[in-house]
Amino acid sequence: MTDDTPDCADLFQDAQECGEISPNSAMLLTGLSARINKTMAIMPSKPLVTDQTLLCMLLDNSPSMEYNRNHVAAVEGHNAVTNALLQAKAINSVESLTMLLNPNAKYIRNITGDSDDFCWVALRAAPRLDHKRYIHGSGTPLFDRCLEALGSVVARTKWWEDTYGVQARSITLLMTDGEDNDSKSSACDVAQLVRDMLCMEKHRIFFMGVHSVTADYNKLGASMGIPQECIGVVERDAKAIRDKFQLFSQSAIAVAANYNPANASFNL
Repeated sequence: MTDDTPDCADLFQDAQECGEISPNSAMLLTGLSARINKTMAIMPSKPLVTDQTLLCMLLDNSPSMEYNRNHVAAVEGHNAVTNALLQAKAINSVESLTMLLNPNAKYIRNITGDSDDFCWVALRAAPRLDHKRYIHGSGTPLFDRCLEALGSVVARTKWWEDTYGVQARSITLLMTDGEDNDSKSSACDVAQLVRDMLCMEKHRIFFMGVHSVTADYNKLGASMGIPQECIGVVERDAKAIRDKFQLFSQSAIAVAANYNPANASFNL
């Protein structure tokens, strides 16, 4: 983080003082601020937009995703969402952040060319993932990474509003093919933050679970505070995964167009 890069701990304190997040959420996120700071980036010049859409995707890259080549479908789905938004009219007012359940600095450098971490970038510069060497790690730290992803959305939203007076809204996809088995945080921690974000009425949060014989994703998503209509369960099938990403892209395009229907569903 450079001297000019925003400090998320300050942004979380501001969000709490404004009543946007609860003291519990602020405490949780402040504890993660060193990690979340790595996702932040300054603008090369003063933006000309009057509103901003934030697109965040957290993807599972654990070894189990290799089953039936589902990791390839996840990569293709991620890239398809980015490409679909590039065709939207609001292309110049969209920022993107990609996060992985198991971050791998070498893989990320291969994608970005110079950074060990994905960070917020203008949509035109958004990374396109490669399925080669995508799989990494051995666990599923779902709750920790969800807090980091959503915390970065909160921080970036606050940064846009405080620094430039730009109204910001967001849409986030959280994806996993397994239950959490490697987090210090809990589902209740995530649910607290999700409730705070949804109360702001400017954040949409979707949860995709790739079918597992041991995981009840409707129950898992609900335990993290995700609304039922925003929980989608897909079979361990590449086409089904790509189709779900396509459905998410439609919601992302709607949010970027400042159309945010409360009754939008994540189910085909």
